[in-house]
Amino acid sequence: MIGLLGLDFFGLVLGVVTHLPSVKVETLEPSFDAPITNVTAVAGDTVTLPCSIKDLKDYKVMWLDHRSKTLTLETRRIIADERITIERPHISDWNLFIHGVELADAGKYMCQINTDPVKIKYVVLSVHEPPVIIPDLSSPHRVTAKEGDTIQLVCNVTGVPAPTVTWYKKSSFSRHHSSMEVIGYDGMVLQIRNISRYCDDVYQCVATNGVEPSASREMTVTVHFPPEIRLTNSKIKQRIGKETILDCEVTSNPQLYSAWTKDGRPIQNDDKFKIDLYDDYKNTLTLSLKISDIQESDFGAYRCEAQNELGRDYQDTYLYELKPQTPAPTVQRSTQRPTTAKHVYIFTWTPGPYTPYTPRQDYQSSANGQSKIFSLNVAYLMGILTAVCVLIK
Repeated sequence: MIGLLGLDFFGLVLGVVTHLPSVKVETLEPSFDAPITNVTAVAGDTVTLPCSIKDLKDYKVMWLDHRSKTLTLETRRIIADERITIERPHISDWNLFIHGVELADAGKYMCQINTDPVKIKYVVLSVHEPPVIIPDLSSPHRVTAKEGDTIQLVCNVTGVPAPTVTWYKKSSFSRHHSSMEVIGYDGMVLQIRNISRYCDDVYQCVATNGVEPSASREMTVTVHFPPEIRLTNSKIKQRIGKETILDCEVTSNPQLYSAWTKDGRPIQNDDKFKIDLYDDYKNTLTLSLKISDIQESDFGAYRCEAQNELGRDYQDTYLYELKPQTPAPTVQRSTQRPTTAKHVYIFTWTPGPYTPYTPRQDYQSSANGQSKIFSLNVAYLMGILTAVCVLIK
């Protein structure tokens, strides 16, 4: 009986175990740290394309480039490009190194695990390059034009990202001072219309794209124009036996020929004439003529003239004799002291009611021999008359 009970219990336990539900054990799949990563590098540098994997187990890792070409398998390089290596600073890292990265290396790379289905991490590589000016496709360092022409200065540039080209002009305030000023618009071509002699300068294009270093190129523009003459004095006077200097300013480009002439003949350096040339400023010089021991034959017109392939110009200056002035006659002054009025006396008398005679009657009395009456009337007359007496000492 007991045996039967034991057997039934074993059977019951076995039946329970047999009918337990089955348990499925799942294993972790490999995973990436991030599905996609963007990397930027400068051409020539060493760039790292990161790929970190968890729970790789026995799966294999491969790198493929943007052309889907296999680069590596595990840590082995499949292609012949020695710039490619696998670096593993940590056990989960499968980083792809590219040494001396080039513009052609830019694109989308794949870090791939051979699971089913395949797992992929994308790494987008952008390669930047500093600006580079292409000499053969740019304007030469020296450009020549005639006044009034239209010219174009070209600065052909490459770079990633596309560079911005800015134009500058070197403005000369004097022989020793200058500055750079921005001109025109940004772009590879600078156009100058109706160019003048004042555009004759150094131009520079500077290309930038945020990647150092920037690139630049200088172009010297030379503008040709006919001569222009300016005289300091058109007339000058000097005495015989003295010396004088005639100055002539010549502005021209190019400076081919300039001279002083008299009576149609060029003046040469000798004992009487000496010509000096001074470089005053850009395209301008001074032709100085010194005339020594001036004689009668030296007076007259002197011509300063200049010429190049674009034209000719001249100006005349006249040398006159400066005659000595005749001194004014000397005026002798008298040493006698002038006679001047010192005192003036004015006497006035008005006749009273008891005056017996008028001045006229007084005179007639004197004429008739009445001396007594005349003598009395003299006093009356002096009282009536107004006398002005000038006493001179």
